Amino acid sequence: MRSRLPVLRPRRRYLAFELEAEDKVEARELMKEIHESQFSLFGDIGAARNRLKLISFDGRFGLLRHHHAHIQETRAVLASVCSIGGIRAMLRTKGISGTIKSATEKYIPKLSKISVESDGRRVELDEVSGCIINTHGLEVDLCPDDQTVTKGSDTRYLGLTSFDLSGGHEDADGTADGL
Repeated sequence: MRSRLPVLRPRRRYLAFELEAEDKVEARELMKEIHESQFSLFGDIGAARNRLKLISFDGRFGLLRHHHAHIQETRAVLASVCSIGGIRAMLRTKGISGTIKSATEKYIPKLSKISVESDGRRVELDEVSGCIINTHGLEVDLCPDDQTVTKGSDTRYLGLTSFDLSGGHEDADGTADGL
């Protein structure tokens, strides 16, 4: 089956949200409550036009896909949810983006997935100390304990390499760029 041209595809937006609940909530129950709220606010036709879909949910943070023209309706649906499966809950909108990647990077914190107590991956250097958030080969993303280190930049993390952490690498040939 041939895919549609990009001009003919429906435009979508991704809404990042945070759930505050008194107990654990399953994704199935959350989506059921969101759909019920949407049907009660906008009816069958309004719900069909928006086409809400839960992309990801980790128990606290999640992503919801919706039609680009229905941003305010989607926010109203999330604001009207007050209980999920009999558990008191509240959904707070964190932000809206055009792609899943940018919504995840901007609005869903990595610290919720990796904590210092559970993982224990820490860096203690003379200049900086903090928790390792993510690793990409020889590159390391670090959340510093002292937030003034990242002051003036638009990021919460520091980018380090394994050379910064160990002072060298067995594959390094002594060139200035470490290659």
